Amino acid sequence: MKLLLDEMIGPRVAQELRSRGFDAIAVAERADFRAVPDDAVLDLARVDGRVVVTVNVGDFVRLHQRSLTEGRQHSGIVMVTGQAFPQNRGFIGALVTALTAAAETSSLPGPGEIVYLRSASD
Repeated sequence: MKLLLDEMIGPRVAQELRSRGFDAIAVAERADFRAVPDDAVLDLARVDGRVVVTVNVGDFVRLHQRSLTEGRQHSGIVMVTGQAFPQNRGFIGALVTALTAAAETSSLPGPGEIVYLRSASD
């Protein structure tokens, strides 16, 4: 599974995921991806066959709806809510663990789908 971590998710998460065998890139790791609008992030991910992982739920829900309306399919979006993953010291570990568990159970989204990621402790 190829992942593109939105700008609000740091490179350390991508590094941890790569150490577990994922093909993961954080927007923050790529100078050419930084400060790119959300719709362009979704397009970059689609071109490279990557699922977007984002905490920017509101904007990406709207982009998902727009892609459905326009008949353009994205590569999938994983929504990471603050309720399930509070932004505290445990955020990185909890997110990496949950993404790994979702991949192992085939719970990550396919093309055109969105999934709300659940904490591995749920």
